[in-house]
Amino acid sequence: MMERISACLRNLNLHTKLLLLFLVLILLPLGMQGVVTYRHFSQTIDRKTEQFTIDIVRQVNANLNRMLKDLERLSLLPLYDQMVLNILGKYDAPMGSAAWALSDDYLKMKLYTSGQAYDRPEIRGIHLISNSGILFSNVDSLAIEAVWDSRRDPWFKELSASDGQWLLIPPHEPSYYTGQNAEPYISVARAIRDPGTLRRLGYILIDIKLEAFRQLISNLNFEQYASLMIVDSQQRLLFEQASAAGLSAYDKLFKNGRLQQFENNQRVVLDGKDYLYVQHYSGYSGLSVVSLTPIAIIQKESGEIMTFTFWFAVVCMLVVTVLAAILSYRITHPLIKLKQNMVRVEQGDFSQRVASFSNDEFGQLSRGFNRMMEEIDRLFNEVFILGIREKEAELSALQSQINPHFIYNTLESVNMMAVRQKHAEVSVMVTALGKLLRYTIDKVDRLVPLQEEVAFVESYVRIQQVRYGGKLQVIYEIDENVTTCQIPKLILQPLVENAVYHGLDGREEGGMIWILAMRFGDELLLTVRDNGRGLNDGEIEALNKSIHEQPSYQSLKSNDGDKLGLNNIYQRIRFIYGEAGSLIVDGSPGQGLAVTISIRIQDMGDDRHV
Repeated sequence: MMERISACLRNLNLHTKLLLLFLVLILLPLGMQGVVTYRHFSQTIDRKTEQFTIDIVRQVNANLNRMLKDLERLSLLPLYDQMVLNILGKYDAPMGSAAWALSDDYLKMKLYTSGQAYDRPEIRGIHLISNSGILFSNVDSLAIEAVWDSRRDPWFKELSASDGQWLLIPPHEPSYYTGQNAEPYISVARAIRDPGTLRRLGYILIDIKLEAFRQLISNLNFEQYASLMIVDSQQRLLFEQASAAGLSAYDKLFKNGRLQQFENNQRVVLDGKDYLYVQHYSGYSGLSVVSLTPIAIIQKESGEIMTFTFWFAVVCMLVVTVLAAILSYRITHPLIKLKQNMVRVEQGDFSQRVASFSNDEFGQLSRGFNRMMEEIDRLFNEVFILGIREKEAELSALQSQINPHFIYNTLESVNMMAVRQKHAEVSVMVTALGKLLRYTIDKVDRLVPLQEEVAFVESYVRIQQVRYGGKLQVIYEIDENVTTCQIPKLILQPLVENAVYHGLDGREEGGMIWILAMRFGDELLLTVRDNGRGLNDGEIEALNKSIHEQPSYQSLKSNDGDKLGLNNIYQRIRFIYGEAGSLIVDGSPGQGLAVTISIRIQDMGDDRHV
């Protein structure tokens, strides 16, 4: 049975085989349908849960605004009660200087504050404080001090510096309570000023129990595993409702002295866990209500569906994978065999042939491969024989070349003859030419000491001075500290040749060339300057641009030897030193040109080829 199936597959064309594979993989769209259905359902539930969380946070802030607006109005009432203003004005003195107040004043203020705090369980106490420190409160006299020095509490500085606007002071433990088990309170406070003179008469402090904030949240169906906090505009924590696990949202979000800033209603990652971050800001109070809900809690209702869908998809994918692997192996087996034969051909075995053929496209490829290998084998033999003959011809040509030492000996003989005949100039030129040939042929190093390169340039200059007579003057300014520095071979002579051309061309009076080498910091500067005709700014800019470009085929065909030669030098420098090497041309009309090579000394040990 398997042989029949194998034979059928071998005789089918590639289109039919792929069609069978697509029919098997039809299960994938079914699996995708299940995934899409699950995602749509779970995303709908997640969106509704997220929106519910957002609505709760907004409602918490709205409830806060209602409570704070009521307390703000309560803090304004002393400004409209002349009795309160008169009593506070009687005890106007520097803070901490008060000793006592009249009992009648205590009684009147007690009645006033008690009336304002009546039927307000969220208020711990309402306190009216004079500038000198006399404290009038609705709290029992045994539980609160009659005279209080506000300078003992750092939180009071914010109130004393205010101009009369209401303030919300974060949780603090006021020192005016006399009990041992002092609790933190949040206070709504205001500086009381005389409406007529705007003179400050004292302060009002309304202490709010933290239980009031818990009551606001308990009335809403807030997720027990979520964290909620209330912060003011200065990112100080006023209240926090921790999750059932005891995790603090403020600790997670507080980083580097500030709360991490996120966009409203987004998913964030804290400590490797995903959370829904919801923030609602109140323009009235300046408070922000922040909720941090684990994404796992939001998605808990879709967890069972996800588990079922996942395992069902896994089973489907396993079945599809097994079937696809079997079918793809049957389909690609001929291609694998063809690839193995091609690998052996790449290794030099041109005798490889495909033995078995099918009637599909792979069979056609196999036949074409065999024909191609037969042709390659024939061409290889022809090229191999031709290559042997070319090597033999090259060897014969090399053997016929003149030995360089024969040239040196001949030049030395010419030099001796010039000396005997007292032809000094001929002797100088022959000696210099011999040094040039010996340097260019014998020296094969990539880098040479600067002093050897300068000696080579001196030989070249002596030839040019004999050629031009007294028209060429060359000045060497070589710092002795850089003579041993390694530089690329044959890098200065092209610059000197270029300077000779610009310095003497068309000048009856001759020209002058300066060759400078000096160290500037960790850089070696090599400059060749002439006093020729020079170039204007536009020409120099164009020359520098062409030097720093990669040479093209058109540039190699052009006759502009200066640009090409300078570009070659620049490319050698960049190849050896990279960014640590540069070549710049500078000059002006009538003042000549200066070509400067900069090489970083610490990078001169590069072993790359020139």
